[in-house]
Amino acid sequence: METAITIIIFIVALIIAVGFLVLVLTLVPAINQLRMLFIELEKTSLEIRGLTADLKKISSNVGDKIEHLDDMIATTRKIVKNIGGILQFINTNIVKKAGFLTLLPAIKWGINYFSGNQKRR
Repeated sequence: METAITIIIFIVALIIAVGFLVLVLTLVPAINQLRMLFIELEKTSLEIRGLTADLKKISSNVGDKIEHLDDMIATTRKIVKNIGGILQFINTNIVKKAGFLTLLPAIKWGINYFSGNQKRR
């Protein structure tokens, strides 16, 4: 019986050893891939930090330009408001009261007609 127990213990130990060997052979490539993944992750992280710094610079530049654009829009609104007031003044005071100016071509035509008649006589 002692021999049978020794053989069973040996077989169980052999199965455990083979299982451990299979486990090691399976995990070593996975561990290597994981290590390579962490190296790539570190490189990507450094790249992202650089891109984030560039993005912050671009964002601050855009913010400054937007502030200048706001000033330009405010100035343009003032200019348009002033021009609108000027055009309204011209419309109410000069154009509406200058209806008699439409008669000037007719007056000129009449003068030319009568002066032409006097030359013929």
